[in-house]
Amino acid sequence: MSRSAGPDIFYRQPVFRPPSEAYSLLIQATIGCTYRCSFCVSNLLKEFSIRPVEDIKRDIKTARGYYGARVNRIFFLDGNAMVMPADQLEEITRYAYDQFPNLERVGVYAHAEDVLEKTPEQLASLADAGLGIAYLGIETGDDALLKTIGKRTTSDRIVQAGHALIEAGITLSGTLILGLAGNDPEKSQQHAIASAKLVNALTPPADDHQTWYISTLTLMIPPGTVIHKQVQQGRFKAMNADEIMHELQMFIEHITEEVHDCVFRSNHASNYLPIKGVLADDKQQILNLISRGISSPDILRPESWRGL
Repeated sequence: MSRSAGPDIFYRQPVFRPPSEAYSLLIQATIGCTYRCSFCVSNLLKEFSIRPVEDIKRDIKTARGYYGARVNRIFFLDGNAMVMPADQLEEITRYAYDQFPNLERVGVYAHAEDVLEKTPEQLASLADAGLGIAYLGIETGDDALLKTIGKRTTSDRIVQAGHALIEAGITLSGTLILGLAGNDPEKSQQHAIASAKLVNALTPPADDHQTWYISTLTLMIPPGTVIHKQVQQGRFKAMNADEIMHELQMFIEHITEEVHDCVFRSNHASNYLPIKGVLADDKQQILNLISRGISSPDILRPESWRGL
């Protein structure tokens, strides 16, 4: 489990964190999210706010009392903690390293616009402070779909934000959502191909061998979300497992050979088929596994096992 317990540490439930932060200490830096994307339940459950720095530091110090020096990773909640002013985010990051001498990495969720609000110098200072990874919600490379879901950014801005993180030395971990366009074949194709083009454009220069990450989630439709209301109104129809696998196949097919040092994952609980490989080195092996999932649907995760 994530280290998120303790009666004296503040949490506004429910909390969401990336799969790779499963064993991290979770510290609530912000509450909720400043964006209202149509697929997301977070903004329905919490009113957004940035917690006072002293309150955050108090929770970090309290956690030190619980866990001693054992903590080696911290994830700052909530939906886009990168929205914090750069000086505040840097202060709590440096304080975390002061409290936990074995700390290896601090991570946050990030929106492209919040990354681009910060100067290259501020991002470099955050990296120097120990902000090691930013989970960038890409969702899609299709500008029309980005507008439809209320993402309030563009594919070009997402690419700029990704490059800004990489250039600052903050590991980029980007997330795409399969099924976001619904079961319209033309829109699904646009989503898959545009998303692949965006990933291709994110690739660092050939001589830059930083490891970076691209992950896929599969759309879930929680009650109360905009997409859930669209389903009820008959304006959106979710894709089935076979359609999702074909969309994923099309996405991987359009990844170019120039993509390097990019770890690809589909290990989130929402996905039908867990996959891990390196783009573009393992492109054919990934396609072979997807083809197997299409031809042998019994190996796919049952609907009842999927979740956020």
